[in-house]
Amino acid sequence: MLGVALSFLNDQFAELRAQEPRARSGDPEAIHGMRTATRRLRSVLEIYGNFLETDSCQFLSRELKWLSGVLGHARDAEVILDRLRTRINDLPAEWQTTKISEALEHGFHTEYTTGYERTRRRLGSKRYRRLLKNLEQFRDDPPASGPVDRPTRAKIATLVNIQARLADRSFRATLRSKPGRGREEALHRLRKDTKRLLHATEATAAIHPKHALALGRRVRKLQRILGNHQDSVMTRAYLEKAIKDPALPAETRQACERIISVERRIAEAAVKQYLQVRRNSPDLRLRR
Repeated sequence: MLGVALSFLNDQFAELRAQEPRARSGDPEAIHGMRTATRRLRSVLEIYGNFLETDSCQFLSRELKWLSGVLGHARDAEVILDRLRTRINDLPAEWQTTKISEALEHGFHTEYTTGYERTRRRLGSKRYRRLLKNLEQFRDDPPASGPVDRPTRAKIATLVNIQARLADRSFRATLRSKPGRGREEALHRLRKDTKRLLHATEATAAIHPKHALALGRRVRKLQRILGNHQDSVMTRAYLEKAIKDPALPAETRQACERIISVERRIAEAAVKQYLQVRRNSPDLRLRR
């Protein structure tokens, strides 16, 4: 079964390298592809790392977390910029002016440019090259400090279900949270734990093909809902900050307030949708 895990790791490493040239040139989808591959690599290390040398797995996991953060700045800004453009296109015709569009989009243009330049520099760094070399060595010669326990199907399912319990714990914390900032933070935590569960499930699909694929579909749906909620929160936060500027023209302020209202309704609807889906599929454990 370790061979299956290493095959998955190799596939994600290959995807990371394949997307790298386009990411260096600023392609948003390539940056997203690299980030997704990075997160999947971390998941396979977390799931199967118990059967290998711990220090090596933990080191690679930390470095992959760093890389994911590097890639995240530009990607997050690009996602919110696209969302903002959609909301602007939904405004009444009299507000769809170049002046308003440029005023609302300027901040994210700057943030994306800054994030991309940071990404480009980090992909040319010694730290990134060392990470690639370490991943190659890990793939070709998986480190073991001693006799390695064979990962049984039951053990692998148990490790995935640890992630499921973390997601369930975050869900219960969300239910206990108070409306407002506290609930938004709880939902953000839940989104992260759900994404980790999704990647953990993907990493075991070859070992638990039927049950992992079924669980993956359910978790992916929940992740999309939570992602929509988080994007709405981020868009709203940006606009709420923008309207505090006393120099903001009145018509731009009105456009911001209109979009904020729309995004608030979208976020509320996403929470209701998530709760409905969880009621229909309450069990997120991987069946053995």
